[in-house]
Amino acid sequence: MSGPDPNGSRYAALRLARKFRHAGDALKAQPAGAPGLTLAKVLQLHGEASTATLLMLYAIFCVMPVGGVGNVVGVALWWLAWQWGHGRSHNLPARVADLQLNQRWSLRLLGILGGAYRMGGRWMRPRAAGFLASWTRGWWASWIALQAMVIFLPLPLGNVLPALSLVALGLGRLLADGLMLGLSLLVGALGLLYAAAFGYVAWDLALVLRNALLHWLA
Repeated sequence: MSGPDPNGSRYAALRLARKFRHAGDALKAQPAGAPGLTLAKVLQLHGEASTATLLMLYAIFCVMPVGGVGNVVGVALWWLAWQWGHGRSHNLPARVADLQLNQRWSLRLLGILGGAYRMGGRWMRPRAAGFLASWTRGWWASWIALQAMVIFLPLPLGNVLPALSLVALGLGRLLADGLMLGLSLLVGALGLLYAAAFGYVAWDLALVLRNALLHWLA
């Protein structure tokens, strides 16, 4: 995993924001219905990508309307979590690299990334270093795996909060802002509460339907 930029993360983040804005302008100039971006293409726009960059892209793709993306990226997130925990660089699986969005959602993805880096360059800074300590690596790997499990579950809108949690984690690692990692914990905890509440309601409803069926058959 790459370390902090010696020239300061602010300039790097704003430079990336401009790059995504220009890529969006170029895509807008294409005819309607032109092919959108693949994950590999978005990664190329980042240049040399770290594991934290891939974490952000995986998380954002989880809320994009691509059939089966939650399952594919959920598995990729588990693999990334294992490599994160062992301090290894993460290679992009071919099946994930070929995931493609249409033109409309490609523009939205570029806008989300550009906005995230623009916000990061203006408001984020290295702080709360305790969240970034090397001994926390295993804990964050477990957190990624836990959020990936929630993303994998077939819950209505269940991808959103875990994905936002992982975006905050990736952005915080990229820009060395420990407060973003704290935000990742908060948002991810809300996602876990949502999943637990939905599961409780679904189980209670199943019991009601079961009892009603047994009463009808009696």
